[in-house]
Amino acid sequence: MTRETGLSAKLAQSAAVFAITSMLSLLLLAKATPLDWEDHFQIGQNLRSTGTLSIDGVPLIFRPPGFPGFVAAVLWIGDRISASDSPSPRSTERDRRIVVSAQGLLLGTMAAALFLWASLWGGFILAAGLAFAATLNPYMLALANVATYHLLFVALTTFSTLALLSWRGASRPSALGALGVGLLWGLTSLVKPVTLIIPLFLAPLILMRLPLRSAMKSIILFGVGMTLMVGPYVARNTLVAGQPFVTAQGGVNFWATSVAKRGPDQPFLVWQPIWWQYGMPIFSRVTGAAEYSNAAQNAYALQLNAEFWKQARQNIAAAPDIYLHNVWRNFISFNLDTMTFWNKFFVAHNKRLVEVLSEIWIIALMILSAAGVIWGCAKNEDDAMIVAAVYLCIVVAHSISFATELYTIGRVPLIVLGFALLLRRLDGSSRFGALARVTACGMAGFGLIVSVLAA
Repeated sequence: MTRETGLSAKLAQSAAVFAITSMLSLLLLAKATPLDWEDHFQIGQNLRSTGTLSIDGVPLIFRPPGFPGFVAAVLWIGDRISASDSPSPRSTERDRRIVVSAQGLLLGTMAAALFLWASLWGGFILAAGLAFAATLNPYMLALANVATYHLLFVALTTFSTLALLSWRGASRPSALGALGVGLLWGLTSLVKPVTLIIPLFLAPLILMRLPLRSAMKSIILFGVGMTLMVGPYVARNTLVAGQPFVTAQGGVNFWATSVAKRGPDQPFLVWQPIWWQYGMPIFSRVTGAAEYSNAAQNAYALQLNAEFWKQARQNIAAAPDIYLHNVWRNFISFNLDTMTFWNKFFVAHNKRLVEVLSEIWIIALMILSAAGVIWGCAKNEDDAMIVAAVYLCIVVAHSISFATELYTIGRVPLIVLGFALLLRRLDGSSRFGALARVTACGMAGFGLIVSVLAA
């Protein structure tokens, strides 16, 4: 079989994986009630209806634009399919179902990407097992059932990390490839800006692995790619607000971690008590509003961000032990959390059984992933170090600002890829090849069974 024929076969198989995953995702999601929270979905609806990225007529500066843009694009396609020209008023229930269906297709795309990448070094069974395990599990289906930014962030983090692994895995990593990887990470950062600091974690690896001249060129082009993607939105914000930024919410996040030590039995800071006791007085003083609203938060975002930054600096200077205690607890809790928070957004039946089985499934995946990354790093493998670096970026970015069980789901792409690294190492052994395939299919089958029980 020629290389071209082999690649064509893998692409055809990837298309089949996309179709199977999408079909099963949509069937399972059809049994659930679509949900949304915060205002990301509504901002996207408004963007589709008015063509402006705004809240109550005020330009959006508090939320990142990635997910609202995704919502607007999906609704535009849905309107074209239904021969509707942006119906007004829009039906929230209809639009939410359209977005959730699109997220089911996004799971299919994620599965196809993982399959194609894994099929380049493993067989069909192993690659398919990995792809289905990563997408047809209750955690990913719960994400897909909520019309908010988390699944899009997980998918883009997966695509960006796969692109990074493929670029470094090439016999001669190209400058154009570094630019393309930077563009993808920039796009990911427009959905959730925590990955804006990814160059700080990747640059040392590139400097260690490539000749200095080539490494510097790659790092610069990676940064250029991120800038080309994020820059236009920063320029828009500069024109609108007079300051360059992606989102004006960093001050609130750092402030929340600097206010008070969490209790010994609390894995994460509980946001509501902190906000209503300490944050709301600041909000009212700055905005003049007695009650909280997303519209006021957005309209006064710059002033609020500046004030919360000021309060955070004062808190840290006065009691650095509180901030350092919370950062350390954030780091530990973020790594150990089993993400059961998400179960309630998809589980309709067998709730207690699904909760137990889901936790067993994710703990097994986390252990297998850790084994794959640690084993690879011990062998000084590029792929393992890249996965570890991206994982640390996401964990550290949340730990130093504000961590909650809501955000720990962002680790899933790296947990999946750590699991893939273990499968690859086992598959490369003449003794453990069958074990790799059984493990991949076992995790896929286990996850799917739990999802069927939940739906």
